[in-house]
Amino acid sequence: MTAFSSGKLKVEGEMGLLTKATKFFKKYTPPGPAGKEEEKEELLRLSQVLSIPQCFATGPVMGKFLKAFKEKKILANKCPTCGRLQLPPREVCAECKVRADQWVEVGPEGVIATPDITYYASPDPLTGESRETPYISAHFLLDGCKGHETLWHELVTDDFSKVKRGVRVRPVWNEKRIGAITDIKHFEIVE
Repeated sequence: MTAFSSGKLKVEGEMGLLTKATKFFKKYTPPGPAGKEEEKEELLRLSQVLSIPQCFATGPVMGKFLKAFKEKKILANKCPTCGRLQLPPREVCAECKVRADQWVEVGPEGVIATPDITYYASPDPLTGESRETPYISAHFLLDGCKGHETLWHELVTDDFSKVKRGVRVRPVWNEKRIGAITDIKHFEIVE
C-alpha cells in the first residue's frame, strides 16, 4: 500500500509506519530546567559577498561553441537525422535523440525573436552589481536558424521604440576574446 501526505512524504509498505512517523517530526525543545527562560545573546550579523575562485569544464560541445567566439564565429550543431540546428548546441538532438555531431556556422546577424525590456534593477550575474535600468535582453534568431533555436543576450540601443520582433541585429564583439559568452559584448540594431 502507498500513501502520500501533503505531497511531501511518500510511504510504501506497512501503513502502521505512517501513524508512527509523527513522533519523528515533533518540535525539538532544548534541554534545560522547566519554566526558566535562557538569557538570549545578541546575535552579530555580518553581510558579506564571498568570492570563491572556481573552474568549470565546458565539455566538448559547449567548449567548441565557446572556442569559436575567439574567431568571431557562432556555431550551431546539426542533427544528422532530421537536419535540425541547435543553438546553443547540445550533444544530442532534442527531437530525434541521436548524437548531433555536425557543426554549422550561423549568423552572426539575425533578428529579434523575443525582446524583454527590464525596468526592475537586478544584479548582474557576472559582477553582482545592480544593473542600470531599463535594459534589454532578447532571444535572437540568427541567420541560418529557424524555429526556437535562439541565442539569448543583451541588446543595446538608445531608441527603445525600435525594439520589436523581426528587427535586424548584429553582435558587437569584445576586442579581447577568451572563449566565453562575454566575448559578445551585446547585440545592436542594424540600421
